[in-house]
Amino acid sequence: MSDKELEPTKHDDVLERIVLGAIVSHHRQAGEALEALTEEDFFHPDHQEIFNVMQILATKGETVDLVTLYDEIGRMGDLQGANLFQSLGNLGQDSHKTQEIMYAVRELRRLSMARETMKLLDNAKVLLQRTSCHTEEILDGTIEKLSEIARKSDELDGQGVTHFEAARQALAELGGDPGPKMYTDVGRLDQWTGGFRPGELVIITAETGSGKTLLAQQTRARACRDGYHSLFCSGEMWARHLLRRELAAAADVEPIKMRRDDLLTSEDMQALITAAAHQCKKCRILDGELEITRIHRVARGLKACAGLDLLILDYDELIESPGRDENEQLRRLVRMAKSIGMELNCAVILISQLRKEYGHTQNDKPDTRPPSLSRLYGSGAKIKHASIVIYADRKWEETLDDVRKEAVLWVLKNRDGRTGPIPATFNVKKLRFDQKPELQAAARSPVKAWQESDGDRE
Repeated sequence: MSDKELEPTKHDDVLERIVLGAIVSHHRQAGEALEALTEEDFFHPDHQEIFNVMQILATKGETVDLVTLYDEIGRMGDLQGANLFQSLGNLGQDSHKTQEIMYAVRELRRLSMARETMKLLDNAKVLLQRTSCHTEEILDGTIEKLSEIARKSDELDGQGVTHFEAARQALAELGGDPGPKMYTDVGRLDQWTGGFRPGELVIITAETGSGKTLLAQQTRARACRDGYHSLFCSGEMWARHLLRRELAAAADVEPIKMRRDDLLTSEDMQALITAAAHQCKKCRILDGELEITRIHRVARGLKACAGLDLLILDYDELIESPGRDENEQLRRLVRMAKSIGMELNCAVILISQLRKEYGHTQNDKPDTRPPSLSRLYGSGAKIKHASIVIYADRKWEETLDDVRKEAVLWVLKNRDGRTGPIPATFNVKKLRFDQKPELQAAARSPVKAWQESDGDRE
């Protein structure tokens, strides 16, 4: 292979002109080409500028043709230039010769990905030569970006499967091993969801202090008892702080005593020692400053050497991910969490902080309507990749005179099952959610009101 072939300049000006010409000539696939490509998929600077203007016109809802292109370029001013106008003048001359341009679109994307990959590897090489202090960070970033390019590549030739093939696959799964299932230990919730499965993203959300982390912890504990192991990633608490709560619950010691060791009796200490001795030696906790690339690397390593069935991310706003602003970072975090679950064939639980407080209107009046994804999150962009979304609703208690407190677990999204409220209790001593007996459930007013107004719906 020659040095020229190794240069990151793989391109095809003819294909670029065919695609641009087809768009201005109103080819039947012009709209599809506009949606499939980006400015970076073109190598020639003039072609990049022309395509950028095409997208601007399309966004405005205006017709994309030579006349509107000339007018828009002239209006913008900064794109004026003899070469650019000359490039415009020759577009569309050959577009009538082909009925199919998507092959050219796919080829442009392949060339673009090849340039992007070579540039990425060159940059990684330069960075690695300059420093040896940040090798892991450089490799993590490079691997993550290569994974994104690979996902783009998978989209190029994907034309779906027939209904017959999809039906065959569905029946084959029913008769085969579906893989491990993660249960919460809340009977009705597990019945509705069928357990959390490999490749699924489950979002657990609640207001601060309502127990969303505790619900994830009891899911992890149940999975461990079933022989499935996890990685719990905590950006909020150190590993030892997480274990304090689990040890207190396992040893039947009041949680406050873990902060007030002067209250611990000798019997308490012996019970805590016994509980610590029975902790799993395979499940792991990753704490401190967390980045999704670091989590991905650690999870990949655990899957390879010790096995990994469940990944828990606690919580979304404390885990760094790439993006221009906070909203984009959160969206990419959710998408990357889903990708990790599919790549490593493990269930992923993402603990999510609510952006809106549920239960009050703008006038601070009680809101008796049942919670919904739109009211809790506003936009669905953050939760569209989730298979299951659970909202833990638990009232703030000023006194802890009663061990069991009222709670409701709302299944707000469930791709393969029913949604709605599940009456529950929260044990303040065991720090866990349990299903509420059916006879007591009718007394829960929010649930009863929801059932009377909407029915026991799926």
